[in-house]
Amino acid sequence: MALPANTLEPGDLSAVLEHRVATLGAAPLITWYDLGAGSRTELSGKTFANWVDKSANLLVSMDVEDLPRVANTLIITDPGHWVGLVWTMAIWQLGGQVVASPREQLASIDLLDAAVIGPQTPHPVPGVETIACSLHPLGAGFADRPAGVTDYAEVLSQPDVHWRVAPESPICFEAGDCQKNWDELTAVPPSSERQLIVPGADPWTTLCQTLIAPVLGGGSSVIAVGGTVDQLDSLATQERATLSRQAYAD
Repeated sequence: MALPANTLEPGDLSAVLEHRVATLGAAPLITWYDLGAGSRTELSGKTFANWVDKSANLLVSMDVEDLPRVANTLIITDPGHWVGLVWTMAIWQLGGQVVASPREQLASIDLLDAAVIGPQTPHPVPGVETIACSLHPLGAGFADRPAGVTDYAEVLSQPDVHWRVAPESPICFEAGDCQKNWDELTAVPPSSERQLIVPGADPWTTLCQTLIAPVLGGGSSVIAVGGTVDQLDSLATQERATLSRQAYAD
């Protein structure tokens, strides 16, 4: 399912996703469970890519230029959530840099073009275009729209136009002192399996397990939060997924 490694340009994860959409678009890519809330969201490769395109177009509609530097706080507050994964891929598709940061540290980060935040603190980040995400299982907006921010539900009205932007900066990901470049992005070991993953505390590891590895390898991720060990065992059987050892570690 994955493109041969020697056909990839450095960091060209978007090209691999395009290939997946063309060859296996209807198959599940990301399945998100909040076992405590009883919610489930499943995205095929095609549907995931469509959300990515619309999210990239939303940034452009907000006059955020190509090659953006965007804080994705969802990676920290809601690790592994499908909306955070969509935003990560959208930023990379525009050749930009994903900055994984807690909300309270954003004021100390230089040169941000936009910030993506969750429902916990949906108020604007001073001086930065701010997109607030309700994290509704179906992508619906806030019941009461927060003032001064763009409700992520506006993405639904964006066009499905797709394009890729070649990166100029060598950096694609930052989390505190940790920086990853585009070569490291496509050097992640690919996964062709369907894996059940409980996201851990390290944002880069979570992205590798839940998004990068399955895109590169043609696999898929079942991501679960809020469950007991017994629930995870049952879910692995239900989803025909291999339960990652990380699930037991956490």
